[in-house]
Amino acid sequence: MLCSKILVAYDESELALKSLEKAIELAKLDPAIEVQVLHAVTLPIKPNIYGNAFQEIEESMRKYGNELIGKAETLLSDIPNDSQTFVVEGSAITALLEHAKSHNCDLIIMGSRGLSGFKEFLGSVSHYIVQHSPVPVLLVK
Repeated sequence: MLCSKILVAYDESELALKSLEKAIELAKLDPAIEVQVLHAVTLPIKPNIYGNAFQEIEESMRKYGNELIGKAETLLSDIPNDSQTFVVEGSAITALLEHAKSHNCDLIIMGSRGLSGFKEFLGSVSHYIVQHSPVPVLLVK
C-alpha cells in the first residue's frame, strides 16, 4: 500500500482542484486509502477592532468554506474510499501541519504556485509545508 491516509489542502484555486483529483487518482489504486480534505478559513482582521461586523465576516467566510468543501465532497462521492472533509479556522500552514500530525496522515497533496526568485525566497504556504511537514508532500503544478 502506497499510503493509508492522504490529506489534501483545498481552497478555491485550480491547483487545489488538481490536488484533489490527484488524491482521488491515488485512492482508486487501493480502496483502503482514506482521503481527507482540509480548507482553512483565515480571518483577515482582528475581532476587537470591528465588533459586530467581525461576526458577519466570520460567518460569511465559514459559509463560503463549507460551500467550497461541498464541491470536494461531490468529487469524493465518486470513489468507494473512506473520506472526510474539514473546515477549520486559522492559517493554512498551522492547520495542515497540525491536522497531518493529529490524524496520522501519510501524505499531503497540495498545489504549488510555481514561485521563483524573490517570491520563492520569501516563501509560500507550499514551500513552508515541504520544509516542515512530518510526512511526504506531493506538490501539484
